[in-house]
Order: sequence, then structure tokens, then C-alpha cells
Amino acid sequence: MLVTAVAVFGGNIEFLYFERTQTQSIVALLHRFYAIKYKYKNHKNLKRGKIMYNFFKCPKCGKPMSLPSCSCGYTAQNKNGIYQLTDSPYIVKDDSADVKYIGYEDIGEAYSGKLLYDKIEIDGIYKKTAEIVGNGILLDLACGDGVFTVPLVSQNIPVISMDISDRMLSLIYKRAEIANIDSSRLIVCRANALDIPLMDNSVDAVIANSMLHLVSKPENVVKEIYRVLKNGGKFITFEDKPGRKNPDDDFTEDEKTENKKITEMVGFIHSRYFEILKDEYNMQGTRYSWRFDRDKVCSEIFSSKELYSFNYENQDKKIKIKFKDGFVYRMGGKGFSDQSDVPLDVHKSVFDRVMAEFISQYGEKSLDIINTFYDWSDDMEIIVYIK
Repeated sequence: MLVTAVAVFGGNIEFLYFERTQTQSIVALLHRFYAIKYKYKNHKNLKRGKIMYNFFKCPKCGKPMSLPSCSCGYTAQNKNGIYQLTDSPYIVKDDSADVKYIGYEDIGEAYSGKLLYDKIEIDGIYKKTAEIVGNGILLDLACGDGVFTVPLVSQNIPVISMDISDRMLSLIYKRAEIANIDSSRLIVCRANALDIPLMDNSVDAVIANSMLHLVSKPENVVKEIYRVLKNGGKFITFEDKPGRKNPDDDFTEDEKTENKKITEMVGFIHSRYFEILKDEYNMQGTRYSWRFDRDKVCSEIFSSKELYSFNYENQDKKIKIKFKDGFVYRMGGKGFSDQSDVPLDVHKSVFDRVMAEFISQYGEKSLDIINTFYDWSDDMEIIVYIK
């Protein structure tokens, strides 16, 4: 029989699941209880992902478990620091499937380009997100290469990182190393957002940044997010909105000229790439739910929402990157979602051909043109849906 014990600390409710028939002593249960109490007392020294996190959902029996093992005998494989909690494929595009989705296993390092190797500055968005999460536990769903996980862990937020792609998840450790974060503080799991391996009412907050458009039925993911959130839990979402100024205002004439040229070159490579795919391979870029009305669906499911608006602290910081290290690097690595189901051999053939045409038209030196942009040219709104 499944028994649920409830512990309350500072207004935070924790659910302790255990089997009455398990050979667990009262002492073991008390260990769980005091581990959670300790969590709210001192985040800095918390050993995350151990005995207090017994709300993972066993992929075999569906009952609560602490990583890596369940009382049913199931043990989650740990592959290079990544708990394997699903055997779902990283991409489903079969028309017969009830839900299709795109994972970024073929994208990996190309997603963030050379900026992957830059240390993330803890600016307004990360500080505000940490403030919203507070003393709770955050699920970073479809976390990718850890662009939110790492800055939040560095602020002592307990984060569970889940994604369908092993390759993307492995990059979290690279980001953590750059940020001087002890890898033992990370909980990294391969999981399917359509069947999140957590028990009901488990976490205090969820982020699912830039992923709902990758699923043919994103409302199913929203329902899963709602399920794993505690009552009062927060689904944290992000929206760009028009900035306070024209981002060209502070660019030099040379920067404006180079940016205009890069816009033209991006258009050439992108349009020619998909033109060849369509004309010669009868293929088009995959786009599932780019027009999904998230606010409408979430407003129907969640009880209320809150809006936070702020300016980035580094809004006036200019970023400079060579064309070949930005767009070309990402496009060449299949770094855009609408390239996701292009076979690798086809992609390489088409991309190499397009780049040969590009060099013929623009010259090889054009790859070194500098793209200049602001760290954040827009303000940001954070919309929080509350269970």
C-alpha cells in the first residue's frame, strides 16, 4: 500500500512517499524528513538529488522512488552523469504517432554556437527567476544545454534538469565547469516531457523554455507540468516585448553596414538551403506548434497568473561575433529546429553546396564579417501561471 506523509516547513509542503510493505525503518523515514528540513535551513550545503528527492516516478512500476533505484527492483542507468528515465526516441515524426515532437540530439553544441563556451552572466532574468522560485525546487524541463539550469544552480536554487537529448544534457556539465559549479550539485535526467517521471505535486516551479513549439500537441506537456506542480506551484514562462529603444541607436556606421550585410547573407543561406531541400528532396522544414496559444491553454488550466516586467542589467552591452562563428556555425550543425529531421547525409550535401555558392557570390572573407548586437535589445516579461 502506498502511504504519503506530509511535512510542512515555512509554508512549503513536501510529500514523502513510501511503501508500507517496504523494508524501510522509521529511522529511514525520519532521515527523509530531516533531510527536507535541512534543505529549507541551508541551501548552500544541500546534497541535492539524494534521499530527500523521493518523488521521482519509477518508469517500471509508476510508484515513487529516489534515484537511482526503486523498491520494485528497477535501477535507472546513469550514463555519463545522466539518469536514463525514458527509452523514448529523441524525435518522433511518424504520421501515425498520436503526438510528434522534436528533440535536439542531432543539434548539440550547434544550438548555442561558440557562445556555449562563454560564462553566463547572472543578470536580471536569472535573478528574477530565482526570486520567483524562492525556497522551492525547480524542474527545468527541456533544459537543453543548461542555459537556465547553470545560472540558477549557481544561485543555490535546487534544480532538476530534464531533456530528451543525451547530447544536449551532456553540455550542462560543460557549462557547469565554465561556471565553476561542482557537478555533484546537478541532477540531470533524460526524460520525456509528455510523461514526466515525477509524482503528482512534486515540485514548486517549472520552466519549459523554448520547447512547446517543438511538440505537435503542446497542451499535453502543459497538463503534465500542471500535474507535477504542487498546489501553489508556478509555471514560469518568458516573453520578449518591444525594447525601450531602437537597438541600432548606438551602433557605429560600420557596425550598421556589417549588420545589414549579415542579414542579407543569412537570408541567402537559409532560403537557398530550404529551396534545394524542397526542389530536389521533396523535404520541408518541420514546424509543429509555432502558433500555439500558450496563454489561452494555461489560463484555462491554471488558477491564476502573475506578470513580471523588467529591463536587463546588461541591456547596453554589445556582443560581437564573426558570421562564421554565429549563424553559419549553427546552421552547419543543424542547429535550428526546422532542420531537425533532415538526414545528416542530406544536410551535409545540401549545406556544403549552399556554402560553395555563398563563397562564390560573397567571397570567403565575408565569413569573418562581425555581427554586432546587444546582449538583450528587448525588455522581458515573465508570465507565471499558478496552480
